Amino acid sequence: MDKEEILSRNKRYNKNEEDEREEYISARAGINAKIVFSLVIVFLAFFKHYNGISTGDVWGIFTAYAATESFYKYHYLNHTKFLISGILFSVSSTILLLQFIISTYR
Repeated sequence: MDKEEILSRNKRYNKNEEDEREEYISARAGINAKIVFSLVIVFLAFFKHYNGISTGDVWGIFTAYAATESFYKYHYLNHTKFLISGILFSVSSTILLLQFIISTYR
């Protein structure tokens, strides 16, 4: 192995390690964002419920987010459980948003 080959391998290794680090950080950021989003949704739902306001819009947004995540996972991982949960979350989101619209115009 000559000097140039060693340098090129080292460069490739360092680049791959940087990519893995970025992927890890992105995954952790995604998890933390989900936790914060969920806490905000729960807080808003309790606040609206306490004040006698319909919470269908908040839960509709939450289930739409869950449906999007499930369909995305199904697209790349091709597990049927993600397809089923995506469909169920989509139906739930539609029902909750319709419930909110109907209760708003009553």
